[in-house]
Amino acid sequence: MRLLILKCSARKRTGETPLPVIERYDGPLWQVLRSYLREQPMFAADLVVYGLSAEYGLIPGDMPIPNYERTMAPERADALRPQVLAVFQELMGGSYDKLCLGISDRYLRAMEGWETYIPSGLEVTATDGAMGAKLGQLKAWLEGRAWVPPAASRPAHIAAAANPRGEAVLAGVHLRLTRDEVIAKARAALAADGAGADRYRDWYVVLDGRPVAAKWVASVISGLPTTKFDAANARRVLLALGIDVQRAV
Repeated sequence: MRLLILKCSARKRTGETPLPVIERYDGPLWQVLRSYLREQPMFAADLVVYGLSAEYGLIPGDMPIPNYERTMAPERADALRPQVLAVFQELMGGSYDKLCLGISDRYLRAMEGWETYIPSGLEVTATDGAMGAKLGQLKAWLEGRAWVPPAASRPAHIAAAANPRGEAVLAGVHLRLTRDEVIAKARAALAADGAGADRYRDWYVVLDGRPVAAKWVASVISGLPTTKFDAANARRVLLALGIDVQRAV
């Protein structure tokens, strides 16, 4: 089973009669979702959709809601967080093997702490970048294929935040490490064996002047084999822990 969570959109279908969440919201991500449901209904049978609403919190995609106007201000996100996390925790007790989050940072504040509820083995995808990239990522995820960005928009270097979060979840493993701790673990693994460190196709980390595979570093710090997660999730985790990543050109 697959779980998709999209944030609500300012653009909504109007009308007095309540409409299901999937039909009410009319932003670009919701339009991509409806197109997929229309065009590939057989492949959508395993898909469960939830919306993250500034008015109602985390709600099922088939729940009828009226038209409304409300934005996700920081204080509203904080107020909604207990309800949102309670619903999310319940969802994580289900039989999902893939999760996609189409949520902006403003809305993600209402889900702060969501990583701690991710069960082992759940594959997590989060859309990011410009809207065009997000739409491509969502469409690819819905269709069960890897998203390949246009060559012109592919960054050669992604820098971690100056003050990284210092924690992340990778395939159910909760990591809480500083940047220096990640580097120390990678150095020790490289000195001890280093098998697989040089095997990268696209993304790598520069360790003491040497490029090593981003997935290898993520494997070292998590204890997971590289087959348990993809390169996108390795990048997401490393960036959250303060590690810059580079793309092979």
